Amino acid sequence: MKTKRFNLQSVMSKQVFILTLVGFCVPYLLRGQEEFMWPEGKQFAVSISFDDSRPTVLKYGIPLLNRYGVGATFYVHPHMIEASLDEWKAALSSGHEIGNHTSLHPCTENFWWIRQEPYKPLEEYTLKSMEDELLSTNRQIEQLLGVTPISFAYPCGQTQIGRGEGKKSYASVVAKLFTTGRGWLDEAPVDPLYCDLAEITGISMDDIDFEAILPMINEARQRGLWLVLAGHDTQPEHTSQTTRLKFLEDLCEYVSAHGEIWMAPVGEVATYVEKVRTDGRLLHNKPLAVIGDTQGCINLKAALGRAYGPQIEYITDRKAFGNWTDKDTVVWSVRVPTPTTYQIEVEWSVADHEVGKDMKLIVDGEEQVILLGKSDGNGKFRNAVVGTITIRAGEHNLMIMPTNADNRSLTIRAIRLVPQKG
Repeated sequence: MKTKRFNLQSVMSKQVFILTLVGFCVPYLLRGQEEFMWPEGKQFAVSISFDDSRPTVLKYGIPLLNRYGVGATFYVHPHMIEASLDEWKAALSSGHEIGNHTSLHPCTENFWWIRQEPYKPLEEYTLKSMEDELLSTNRQIEQLLGVTPISFAYPCGQTQIGRGEGKKSYASVVAKLFTTGRGWLDEAPVDPLYCDLAEITGISMDDIDFEAILPMINEARQRGLWLVLAGHDTQPEHTSQTTRLKFLEDLCEYVSAHGEIWMAPVGEVATYVEKVRTDGRLLHNKPLAVIGDTQGCINLKAALGRAYGPQIEYITDRKAFGNWTDKDTVVWSVRVPTPTTYQIEVEWSVADHEVGKDMKLIVDGEEQVILLGKSDGNGKFRNAVVGTITIRAGEHNLMIMPTNADNRSLTIRAIRLVPQKG
């Protein structure tokens, strides 16, 4: 079985969905009625992943997966792969994905081994120090293997840093740096419509026979979900934290016999999910409402919106909407607890020759024209306040669209609504 790469544009061209947002009815479906559109007739997805860059995956796992043409994701520590660089480079060329698993494998200091050198417990991290570590690990992986990871796996599946009242999730850092962050020892497959890609579930495939995972495969099939399997070692011996080779072989044989399954690395599936969820030509459901953070700021990232129109596209490597025309619109659903006046911050990039074109921002049918000036050049983003808006309490659609026909270089990464003081 060869891993197949899917062209999203070819999938999109097969969909027929007529929708306008101003002056026409929007045929939204209720939550729970939607059906996610997997590519080219596939009914659900399965991804295989391994943590810790353990030598057994090079000796046993990758050769077996290569025989079936199955691409997997390997979350690595840079210092662990240096001794076998040629083998890891060969894995990349065979269609496998390399993900980030940190350099120090931080987990709670409740584990005795995390209190030993060179480890560092999660309780001692801040959001800044965690971001520094993840960026440093990315740079090391890029230097060693020539790729920058888009996938991350939380060591020990733990997402919290700090202690007590100061404890907080670092999923926001993962969302900023990666397309996806994977958990561990979770209980259900990933729902592609509703999951937070920064915290997708990871189901253990260690220390079990293939029959034990079949009920979860069937659940994924029936509900159109994404099953992300996670392991550590893989070898013939049945030792602790080991995905049995017989399990891998049975899984690959099963997928070979069932053409409705899309098996691909975590990053490939996550990129597809992220792009499809932003595109109204593929999904008919209303985007999920975005609420304010602890300061009341509403952060409307591009990936949380929904794009409608003939040309606009979500550019995954920039995490931004681009290729706009005056017939293209992006919609976010926002939930406001009390009537609030917000400053409108926009993060955008535009080529100098297209500077000075207006955009319309619409809430509850009221239009506001905003002007996006120069950024630091095409592909380099700028963040600035472009106006204010008052929004009444409740759930609303916030829409943005150009007033000019050609805005090819314009990309918008985020809109941020910041409560005005005073």
